[in-house]
Amino acid sequence: MIKVDIISGFLGSGKTTLIKKLLHSFNNEKVVIIENEFGKIGIDGEIIKKDGFEVIELQNGCICCSIKLNFKDTILEIIKELNPDRIIIEPTGIGLLSEIIAMLNDCKIKESCVINSLITVVDGINYFDYIDSFGDFFEDQILNASMLIISKSQFIDDNILNDILNSLKNINKRAYIVSENWEDLSSKDIINLLNGNVLSDLNYLHKKEINETMKGITSISIEPSDTYNIDELESIFENLKSERFGKVIRGKGFLDSNNKLLEFNYINGHYTINESKIKTNPKICIIGKNLKKDNIINIFR
Repeated sequence: MIKVDIISGFLGSGKTTLIKKLLHSFNNEKVVIIENEFGKIGIDGEIIKKDGFEVIELQNGCICCSIKLNFKDTILEIIKELNPDRIIIEPTGIGLLSEIIAMLNDCKIKESCVINSLITVVDGINYFDYIDSFGDFFEDQILNASMLIISKSQFIDDNILNDILNSLKNINKRAYIVSENWEDLSSKDIINLLNGNVLSDLNYLHKKEINETMKGITSISIEPSDTYNIDELESIFENLKSERFGKVIRGKGFLDSNNKLLEFNYINGHYTINESKIKTNPKICIIGKNLKKDNIINIFR
């Protein structure tokens, strides 16, 4: 049977970073990654492809919503054409884990695949902000996971980390919680975590009503032709915190900087900018609530 690992988590939680670490633990396995991008432009797939792994990208929608049939067909095609040992699924940050599990319970898929792990990556820095703003939706990802991994724990005060742990335990009493810095985990540790126990009854899912919570969340994809230096980008990202751009939750992409390419990550007001080793065209994806499209496009001109 093909093992299926689902790495869920809200926007910018660190799913792709964790997957990159996981992949190097599977030296003797044929692994296929399904990347689901909410925007029209794929960013995370580029990052993983750089390391030579097979990546199938599903763009411009959420697996559990607009491209549901495409997702099932993709899984069946992977089984038929690639027959891997393992499939790793990274849903978009606004994907419902309960819906993804339900789709994997499809009879045809279950003939060849078994869910090996249900992991939700929890952004420790933004945890309480997100649970206040996106409660039921955010809780769907937590409730239906067998394992919760707190990212960025090394940057969190111990008292706040304990508050997060207590909150997670109140939401999901059955999940195993990893609060250690995952950079300290060995390949053996990671494989042992992945092969832990999945919740026994996958037919019993915790489904939340999230229509109102997620109303207004959209994405904007841009392929800028301008060049930028780091100071200019820092000014742009500081401006994105303003309400005149809407509520910008997540931004990621690649931008031209004369003779080099810059890669950036913007997460709820926090951002990093680094020189990229990936060869690709300039492109960015902005995700948020009630976004002001014209203002965002103009600021990158």
